[in-house]
Amino acid sequence: MLCKEETKTCKQVVVSEYMKMHQFLKEEEQLQLQLLEKEEKENVKKLRENEIHLTQQVRRINKMIGRIESICQNLTLESFEEVRGAMDRYESLLFQCPETTITELSLCRITGMREMLRKFSTDITLDPATANAYLLLSDDLKSVRYGGTKQQLPDNPERFDQSATVLGAQIFTCGRHYWEVEVGKKTEWEVGICKDSVNRKGNLPKPPGDLFSLIGLKIGDDYSLWVSSPLKGQHVREPVHKVGVFLDYDSGHIAFYNVTDESLIYSFPPSSFHEALRPIFSPCLPNEGTNTDPLIICHI
Repeated sequence: MLCKEETKTCKQVVVSEYMKMHQFLKEEEQLQLQLLEKEEKENVKKLRENEIHLTQQVRRINKMIGRIESICQNLTLESFEEVRGAMDRYESLLFQCPETTITELSLCRITGMREMLRKFSTDITLDPATANAYLLLSDDLKSVRYGGTKQQLPDNPERFDQSATVLGAQIFTCGRHYWEVEVGKKTEWEVGICKDSVNRKGNLPKPPGDLFSLIGLKIGDDYSLWVSSPLKGQHVREPVHKVGVFLDYDSGHIAFYNVTDESLIYSFPPSSFHEALRPIFSPCLPNEGTNTDPLIICHI
């Protein structure tokens, strides 16, 4: 009798957690739709403003052309001087380029995000057998950085030989999993999930479906985030210092989060996974000493 009661209680807990996660994902979807609608309205507004600006600019140029044509009907020295004066007055207009409309990847804040995701926290470690020979792993296999000197390591089939990449030791074929990675002030980095069968040799772009990664890139004061693959990205206002990676294998859901401000960075369209998946990490090249910090898998 006690066993039945315990089983019943266990089922109730599982159902409760499932309902919470379902509600969480539903709210995430609604927030994303609201965010996209807001961005669409802002972009349409910018495009209309640009259209008005261009129309005014075309009218001024046509006016200038008409004035010059009128002057040129009576070509005298004074006429040439008048044409020069008109050109001087409209010089700034002639060299003015229309403003482009740039959309930004807005991060969508989700209340209680981290508390919910931490319930699926998975202890992730790095797999030394897959690490590029230039990468240095910590003793606890929780951090990786580019070493600068090629180590004498066996060129086994699992090892990345060209890309500065290492895989996580954990292999996923079911369930929900969440982990966090400290990227700090690095100027370039990549974290994500890939197929266990991903090509380790060469440095060619990965086919769509083989890699689901988030890339951070800082050039000067310009900061952008990219997702792969296929590769696409947007400029963002502030750098991301800690990334959360969430995988729901059974529902085909992969998403990245900004842990610091509890916001959704990007959620891949739902997919059907038929192969084993693994975490993937790249501290990228040192970039003349500006990108030497490690990637650190956080303890949750």
